[in-house]
Amino acid sequence: MSLFIRQGMSILLGFTLLAVAGCGSKPTKSQGETPAISQQASGSSDQLSASGGASAKPTDWGPAEIAYDYAAMQDDVLIQLKEEPRLHSPLRTVVGVNPQTYTFFFREVMDRGSVESAIRKHAKEESTREDEGFINPDLSFHWLHDRQLQLLVTLPEKSGEEPVWQEYVLNAGGARTAKGSLIGDNFSFQALVLPPQQIWRIAADGKITEKLTDFSVMTNLELLDPEQRYAMLTRFTNYCECDALYDKLYSIYDSKTQTVTSYPIELSSMYRGAGDFMADRRGFFYAQPNNGTDVPKSEFASRILVDGYVHGVSFSRDRKHLLMAVGEAEQKKDLDLVVLDLTVGTEKHYPGVIKGWVPTSEWDGAVVPVSFADDGRFVTFAMRKEEKSFEEARQRFDWKTGKVTSWNPPVPADFWSGFIQTDDGAYQYYWNAGLYQGGVQLLQQAGTGIWIPGTHRFVFAESAQESDGMELFVFDADRKQKTLLKAGLSYGFTLLGASSDGKWLYVATNQSRIP
Repeated sequence: MSLFIRQGMSILLGFTLLAVAGCGSKPTKSQGETPAISQQASGSSDQLSASGGASAKPTDWGPAEIAYDYAAMQDDVLIQLKEEPRLHSPLRTVVGVNPQTYTFFFREVMDRGSVESAIRKHAKEESTREDEGFINPDLSFHWLHDRQLQLLVTLPEKSGEEPVWQEYVLNAGGARTAKGSLIGDNFSFQALVLPPQQIWRIAADGKITEKLTDFSVMTNLELLDPEQRYAMLTRFTNYCECDALYDKLYSIYDSKTQTVTSYPIELSSMYRGAGDFMADRRGFFYAQPNNGTDVPKSEFASRILVDGYVHGVSFSRDRKHLLMAVGEAEQKKDLDLVVLDLTVGTEKHYPGVIKGWVPTSEWDGAVVPVSFADDGRFVTFAMRKEEKSFEEARQRFDWKTGKVTSWNPPVPADFWSGFIQTDDGAYQYYWNAGLYQGGVQLLQQAGTGIWIPGTHRFVFAESAQESDGMELFVFDADRKQKTLLKAGLSYGFTLLGASSDGKWLYVATNQSRIP
């Protein structure tokens, strides 16, 4: 089977956080269906520090009551993560390494002593399981009244022998109400603690490393713009060791102001959907929000109105245009190319020039957005030659002539033809074929990598041959020379991008230091 990688995805090396549904736990109701609370549970537009708004330390813990609609409760208890109110029981999810505050909302007036005993009992029992990583954390209780409890959870000090991950369980099952009835035990909050990835920069010569962020919780990271200022952070709502995708929470990190802005809707560097959508020139898209959904204001965001259904959209290289594949919603082949000038709002239509069938995923068969790669001269894209085939119909649009012609890269026909190239177009790296100069291969396929802007130097990571972990290499395409740039990197290492001046490489890793 051929390898199909959706363009625009951040490719993680080694250990990747999979957050998914099913797999050992029953489905939960939507994380957005919490009864009304005073905080913005549907997604806050407030900016947080780069630490992600971690809970307070025990010494300055001073919880205040959270207004709550108890009459709307369907379950005996709801356990909510204070740092991210959209995450609540019943679920298993990733939380930060810092002390975390949880709020227990009870449908009935409770016997406080029995609640505390039940929570301690469940936490202790889970910590004695044979599975490595389960712990019995330190618990501090603060009752606001008999139906609302706030609980501060602090991890025990590590001795250095613990596994990378730790997990604890919060459950009030078996606690008594003031009337003497017992509450159910199927409303637990399972908290998985994983060391968060941080963004680092490494000098292009490998001699200097500098940590840039201090995120408190594990997220996936994707740099969005050529200046490497903005990053999209995606946090999974649920977690299990399986491959069923689960809903995510989205936010944008600004490295200049070191702030994180939460969005209450799905963000993506690719878009497929209705012709009424939002394009943010920082490098992402989202569907037009429903009435009542409060989305953060941005000077970079523009509302796009296109007559038709958008089967895929990408920014041009200079972020001044949108390149769109447009047709009817149910249309499966031969789409229109629409080029929108974001500066003046004018459109150019090229009817039916995107030839072929819409692409689908080899993984689950789902239709995926048509994506465009612009190098300033040509815009390349691919459809499928047949509806049930993975063989690509490869084409490119010429900015100068406005013509679409066929394109024949040195990649097997049923493999994804995505590539990146040097600024001057002299060298290309195809994800599924390797590094080329025209039709001549200079380097075999080496996984993920980046070109250093303004140079002919390609940076990529490989598993270390004589030790554990990863190693970072640079390949000089002119000299055809491969050089070790940095060793001692963790398996969770991710190569994110490079600065526009070519002086810095940006990476993500959960290790405490880079040698």
